[in-house]
Amino acid sequence: MIVKNISESNYFINKSVQIDLNTIDENDGYVLPSQTLDLSKSLSTIDIMNSDELKQGVFDGYLVFVINDYVLNTLESIELYNSGPSEWSKIYDENSSKSNLYYALASGFMYVKNCLIG
Repeated sequence: MIVKNISESNYFINKSVQIDLNTIDENDGYVLPSQTLDLSKSLSTIDIMNSDELKQGVFDGYLVFVINDYVLNTLESIELYNSGPSEWSKIYDENSSKSNLYYALASGFMYVKNCLIG
């Protein structure tokens, strides 16, 4: 999940968030102003969805999501965040939608007869 900081200050998410996975940086844990950062490189999907800091940043309008190089606005970002791992979002993101489908099938929320996924 890619986020962009649209505020004018550093936004702290989690010390595990790294700008470069191979290099320790004093700004690890932060999304810098105007910076776009792929959180999935340093956090699991569960950690991303359970992050109170990420949720607060999205709901307060400091952070927005980026999908296929398109920067969502605050309302679209809130909608995508609220869609969670087991619901469908009105905003299509192939990776999230595929992940949501697999999660729904594996968790028993969805049963599909004669379905080919691929």
